[in-house]
Amino acid sequence: QADQALYVAKRSGRNRLCMWSDPELQPVSSSSASINSSHPVASERGGTPMPQGHVLIIDDDPIVGDVFRHMLQNDRYAVTVENSGKAAIATLKQNAGRFDVAFVDLMLAGESGLDLLDRIAALDDSVVRIVITGQATVDNAVAALRRGAYDFIQKPILSAQLQAAARRALIYRRLVIENRRYQLHLEDMVREKSMALSNMLDQITRSYDFTLEALAAVIDAREHQTGQHSLRVAKLTRILSSELGLSQEEVEVMAHGALLHDIGKIAIPDSILLKPGPLDAQEWDVMKTHPEIGYRILKSSPFLQKAADIVRQHQERYDGSGYPAGLRGEEICLGARIFAVTDSYDAMRSRRAYSEPRSPKDAAAEITRMSGTKFDPKVVQAFTACIPAIEDAGGWDRPEISKPALSS
Repeated sequence: QADQALYVAKRSGRNRLCMWSDPELQPVSSSSASINSSHPVASERGGTPMPQGHVLIIDDDPIVGDVFRHMLQNDRYAVTVENSGKAAIATLKQNAGRFDVAFVDLMLAGESGLDLLDRIAALDDSVVRIVITGQATVDNAVAALRRGAYDFIQKPILSAQLQAAARRALIYRRLVIENRRYQLHLEDMVREKSMALSNMLDQITRSYDFTLEALAAVIDAREHQTGQHSLRVAKLTRILSSELGLSQEEVEVMAHGALLHDIGKIAIPDSILLKPGPLDAQEWDVMKTHPEIGYRILKSSPFLQKAADIVRQHQERYDGSGYPAGLRGEEICLGARIFAVTDSYDAMRSRRAYSEPRSPKDAAAEITRMSGTKFDPKVVQAFTACIPAIEDAGGWDRPEISKPALSS
């Protein structure tokens, strides 16, 4: 095989190198004009098969560079040869993203192949770097791998070895790029799914709030109340709870408790609930069961267990005069102590069939007067600080807008 390659080289003009290949021999010129070529041999047009990949060879020996180019071109690689690290970096900058594999000589004239590995990675970390050297020591191999080399090959190199190394590197690069694309796509999918989940949770929350508000409206309507008392008290409770420095989660618990405070009245007979006159002792005993009934209705829901405590205690009073348990002071849960203030203020500011609304000044004065007896002083103090916000949210002085009745 060597003898055949020798005679092909002689017939091609002597003073050149020719690698034996089957089925045909191709002379490789050692002239600088031939070495300096940076175009792939295989054309990407006119039906010629496209190259498997683009390879950059960096070796300060022009003959070695030409030999490697010939070996890889026989396996359909587009090959560019550079004889210095500086020229290789310039080529990489001019052809950003073009190269798949770089074969780097460990001992370049006046340069370190290891340093060149770092510079190539800084320009394009997708380029798979392979070290080639005639000094294949363990230390050199370890140093090259630590600097990011994918493979370490000892000279002299057989054509099959070089081609196999290039194929392995190309497959590895494609896997890395595919993995990166997959991760980017996965991030997009996670982002989309997270957004969809967030939107779904928002919809569920809105539906959940609507259900609670509708339930509260049904209770209010049963007592022939207008003005959406439960919704308004829940809104005022949010403001007062925030003034007391509670977290957003705690504020929502307080608001739900206020919204559903009278849910237990669903079990009170109309003859008692809608009685126009005062209740007798027996009727009062029945009426006083509604906090406990409401508590039992709500405690079965994991989302409303904390609100259930507020419902159970919403008729307790700070001085112990309330019902059903006669709790006093901080024995009463904070939500119920907050509700007591907002419920009383709304009752005084609202127009009822039996009374006209009181002015903000008179209603606030009454709240302050009952501080320490009916109401928690700390809650009253916070209430006083947020009266403007409560007045704005309550809108008592604005005329009610009646809604048309729904036809059956």
